[in-house]
Amino acid sequence: MASGRTENRPDGARDRTYSLDGDFTVATAEGLLEGDFTVATTPGYVEAEELVDTGEAPAGVADNVFKAAMRVLPSGVVLATTRVDGRPWGLTISACCSISADPPQILISLRSTTISCREIVRSGRFGVSILGVEQKQLAEHGSAVGVAKFIDEFCETGGDCETLGSPMVADALFHLDCAVSATYAVSDHHLIVGLVTGAVAPSASDRRGPLLYFDRRFWSLGSRLE
Repeated sequence: MASGRTENRPDGARDRTYSLDGDFTVATAEGLLEGDFTVATTPGYVEAEELVDTGEAPAGVADNVFKAAMRVLPSGVVLATTRVDGRPWGLTISACCSISADPPQILISLRSTTISCREIVRSGRFGVSILGVEQKQLAEHGSAVGVAKFIDEFCETGGDCETLGSPMVADALFHLDCAVSATYAVSDHHLIVGLVTGAVAPSASDRRGPLLYFDRRFWSLGSRLE
């Protein structure tokens, strides 16, 4: 449980000081930002390096247990798009989420050895087309193992596409055009943060449902709960 008080720093600025369970004290430069904090480096204050627990990391759960847990977590399905040799290329993923609205940023997770990951990191651009329930065939094409994932025949041309830096899937529920703002290597994957620089929405009359992934199968959205 965190408690806090305001006090003056040696340089005259006023900081909010927080104590976590009474173990240590940190000072913030601008206050808490959605649960994050910045540790002040003013002499006399605790610095971040001193707060890191250097003990051994606990062992992870068994691989089959982890996979079983992830299978029961439903998610939307998107096609992460890039270009390979100048042609549209798309990889089906479910590991996509929003990070912030201001600035608008999303995160995708890709296996580091995939062509998609290498090309996105190299080019600094990618797109995310959110797939509708009628696009199961495309999702299967983008997730096939050992198959080239060119998507020329599935892509929109002309119109809004001319201003985008990434290929857009025709009839997608939404397309987000992104510039890579950060990448993080985690185990055998890369976490790629994208700044959304463009978005193409469907027509107002388009009421199609999303394509979902659950228990290693594709699903459509069920009835709304009252």
